[in-house]
Amino acid sequence: MKKFTTHLFLAVALSLGLYSCSENDRIEEEVLQDLESEQTNSNDLISETAIATPENTISINAGVTVGSFYNFWSTRPMINQTRFNSVNFRNNIASLDSYVKSYNIVRLLGGRQLRGEADFVTNNFYKGVDNEGNIITDFTQLTRSLDNFMLTGFKPRIVLDNVPWDLSAQPLIVDRFGNSRPPEDYNLWRQYINAFLQTLVDNYGLSEVETWRFRITTEPNFNPGHWRGTPEQFFMHYDITVDEVLKVIPNAIVGPGNLLTEGNAAAFTTELIDHCATGTNFATGGTGTQMDFFSLSYYERIRNNNIKFASIVAPYRNSLNSYPQFANIPFDIQEFGIVADENGTVGQSLNDGTELGASWYAAIVDMAFDNRISEIYDWGQEIESTGNLPAGRRNVTEMFLKLEDGTRLQATDPQSVDNISSFAGAIPVSKDGKLYILIYNHNASRTSTGSRTLYPQIEGGDVANFRTWTMNEWTIDANNGIFLHELYDDLRAAGVTENTNGRIYGNRTSDRFDAAWEDVFTANRSKYETLAELPQTISDEIIERTNGKLELEVDLAPHSVKLIELIPSNTLSTTRFD
Repeated sequence: MKKFTTHLFLAVALSLGLYSCSENDRIEEEVLQDLESEQTNSNDLISETAIATPENTISINAGVTVGSFYNFWSTRPMINQTRFNSVNFRNNIASLDSYVKSYNIVRLLGGRQLRGEADFVTNNFYKGVDNEGNIITDFTQLTRSLDNFMLTGFKPRIVLDNVPWDLSAQPLIVDRFGNSRPPEDYNLWRQYINAFLQTLVDNYGLSEVETWRFRITTEPNFNPGHWRGTPEQFFMHYDITVDEVLKVIPNAIVGPGNLLTEGNAAAFTTELIDHCATGTNFATGGTGTQMDFFSLSYYERIRNNNIKFASIVAPYRNSLNSYPQFANIPFDIQEFGIVADENGTVGQSLNDGTELGASWYAAIVDMAFDNRISEIYDWGQEIESTGNLPAGRRNVTEMFLKLEDGTRLQATDPQSVDNISSFAGAIPVSKDGKLYILIYNHNASRTSTGSRTLYPQIEGGDVANFRTWTMNEWTIDANNGIFLHELYDDLRAAGVTENTNGRIYGNRTSDRFDAAWEDVFTANRSKYETLAELPQTISDEIIERTNGKLELEVDLAPHSVKLIELIPSNTLSTTRFD
């Protein structure tokens, strides 16, 4: 009989057909006997000699922690707060409460546009001034919407934009996002901000409102899209607005608008941080301005075949770190997504709904932890008009929920990725006595054939204490946890009109197909629901420590995310070395 070696590499793909031990076989001596027997009779076992090199090895030290796996995914932007007045809308978003906790409500102060014209109806709270120069306001529409929002149980975050049309200089200039001009009279602006905030305090109480965030504007360095003023005019606008907010809510959480990071459109970058740290405050004459959080926008375009996140974020991280008062404030990504497909097409979708979007998300999150990003606001992780069926990224978040509040562990990156168009890595986590490894392979091109085998090697911590472990695995790739490919096949087979110039595989199917797509979806809904579920692809596999390590072999498709769960046996190891 051939002697079985305990130097075991575990392949994570189901097709490898590894031995699975029952609950009653977990006593260490019996496990070894059974594995020896199985080695003799099976034609499907892994070779005793696995090929692990520095190029494809991930070294994990379960005894060294690097931080918490904190919740960064639970805030969603909302452009129109009146949607909360709809009972159907509130009921629809109720199912999101497992991972959504807050809504960031944008353009709440007025200055909106509708079909390219100034909108004097929506959020038109400013009603002019009386004979003594005091402003007249009517916040009835606001309180109705926020009252209905509060019924959802979510926490509001307030964006103090846009400037109402009648508070800016004439003639009106209607930009893409409404009024982007500064106030003409800052005395009236102060009165308006004061009245707005006092309404919030009167209706919801100071103790509640001071737990909300208040962001001043959106993308103020996007000129003229969001701000038709100079950088200095925005710094003044920020200083004055913060000063007025603090008069009403002394303990308010305040910060500037998320800065645009795309292309060459940004009118300023880290200068805003410098101003808040050491500049002269336009409102008080003192040095610096309160800034309780800082944020960026980050959008990707698949056609660029790269991820620029690390290089975009680094200058801002470095600038914040250079000022002790800002080094540890929350640093967020408050707009986030993939805005264009591989053809450069921009539709209504703000993200990719397939496995590409899933593996991209995992790669971004790994970089976000490295740069101490606190939160990533998300426009939505479901496929629109499907009753909240998950896109691939939503299943990645389901993995995150298993890791939430765990402890991140030290890990090295494989050397075989270029971190330009190919990305791979692992985020190991210890939680509730278990070890988890979120492992991913992402290629920036949708058509990439860059599959990859990675070899996590885990030592230290509980690995030294337990020899036998049980492994479970969940997988997202083209064949697991994704339903869009099947939906597209069905739509084409049914002859639904396809706009070949429309965005492909976005989270809004209407970008690519005409309205008849919903009929096909409805007819096959149960199939798509099954395909959209996050599948468990390995259950209760037994693995053994060897040479002081747990050594795994993980096969990853070109766009793939896996979550591996390792549960120690109840039997402590009697020896440190195997």
